[in-house]
Amino acid sequence: MEVPMSVRVEQDGHVVVITLDRPEARNALDPATDEELRKAFMAFKEDETQWVAVLCGAGGHFCAGADLKARQGRRPRVPEGGITRDYWTTKPIVAALHGAVYGGGLELALCADVRVADETAKLGQLEVRWGIMPGAGGTQRLPRLVGLGVALELVMTGDPIDAQRALHAGLVNRVVPAGQARTAALALAATIASRAPLAVRRAKEATLRGLSMPLDDGIRMESLVANLLAGTADLQEGRRAFAEKRAPRYEGR
Repeated sequence: MEVPMSVRVEQDGHVVVITLDRPEARNALDPATDEELRKAFMAFKEDETQWVAVLCGAGGHFCAGADLKARQGRRPRVPEGGITRDYWTTKPIVAALHGAVYGGGLELALCADVRVADETAKLGQLEVRWGIMPGAGGTQRLPRLVGLGVALELVMTGDPIDAQRALHAGLVNRVVPAGQARTAALALAATIASRAPLAVRRAKEATLRGLSMPLDDGIRMESLVANLLAGTADLQEGRRAFAEKRAPRYEGR
């Protein structure tokens, strides 16, 4: 009997949409889903036609976290969520959040560069309720994003917060009406995909690498990374488009 895929991948132009598709389980992450997410994001990393990824969930929730029943007695072959560990890409990732964004689901969302939530979203690290702790980046990525106090509250209480508090804390970038997270994330991804892809990737790279550096070192690194764009066809196209007062036509080279 063929097992249904739990991750759908669709491409529209230079935007690839990666959808968790286990709505009957609130898109909980079982080992098979981890594997499929890993494959989808590795393909995104390698495919030069895919410039921006949108990560979303089917049904009423983004992801309720790890499927604890499916994981009992099993040692994971890949990190929970597929990309929460040992994954790096300079290509931008946008997450569309709604309903439950719990535990491993929040840790997966933290791997995105930008998060768009609708008004139904509830975000939290619930692990301590069940005698475990965040183990897929929650204790590391969360304080880097929202600060120590908010991060410790979330990981120590196991209580979720709503979309508006998440916005105030900097955990999400935008809050949109219920049912509009995917649409808003796709619109944002389309905007990013319309920009020079090499410049977008280098800008992301410099921003993330600089987080661990003193300011002076970070500025020197930024200059070196920026110089890598010299001589690219996209840089020349951007200058021509500006001079000719038209929209640029980037090719990613």
